[in-house]
Amino acid sequence: MKSVTAIVLVQILLMVAWMLRKNRNESKAPNQFVELDKDETKLGLLPKVSTDWIDEINKKYESKEYDKYDNRHFAFSDKLCNQIYSEYKYWEKGESHYEFLSKLHDSQKMYFAIINFEGQTNNGGVYQFLFNQPENAIIALEAMKKAKLNRLAEDYEKVLNEFFGKFKTIEELRSKFQNNSLNWDKRWNSFVEGYKEIPQTEIIEEYFYDETVRNFV
Repeated sequence: MKSVTAIVLVQILLMVAWMLRKNRNESKAPNQFVELDKDETKLGLLPKVSTDWIDEINKKYESKEYDKYDNRHFAFSDKLCNQIYSEYKYWEKGESHYEFLSKLHDSQKMYFAIINFEGQTNNGGVYQFLFNQPENAIIALEAMKKAKLNRLAEDYEKVLNEFFGKFKTIEELRSKFQNNSLNWDKRWNSFVEGYKEIPQTEIIEEYFYDETVRNFV
């Protein structure tokens, strides 16, 4: 009798595990990706800085030896990016990160994408960036190309081909989420559960800080 009860219990546990796994696999993948909209009226969240302040920052660091935590790049990003986050506080307004970024001017969107890519990648790798901020995944590539970070853009585009599936242009990539959403759902769930490896991320991480971040300065 005990053995029968044990068998039934195991069967129930296996069924629960299967149902949980099935529900995870059926969860919807994120499909809101920040886009450039060419709306020149979105100036409300642009930081106001004087040319004197810019000159002051440049002068402060022009002859200063590079420091990982105190450099021109971080001085600018703290004012132009971090301060906007801390003043606007989208999370207190009940907005998503995507909704907040969509309010920004196009040049801001690209700058924020680069800054977020840098912070996430330096902290936990490209995988962390894609996991935490999929909404920035596509615009980050556009920003890299605009900033002429050619090697990074080329390698990151390979990452996105592994992450999203093959594409030739950004326009083609964006259309995938309208026409092939089920495939993207499966890819995302596989990625989240750690089953989808993206080897190209390691190539970026080998050189990103020394060869890219320091060039921001």
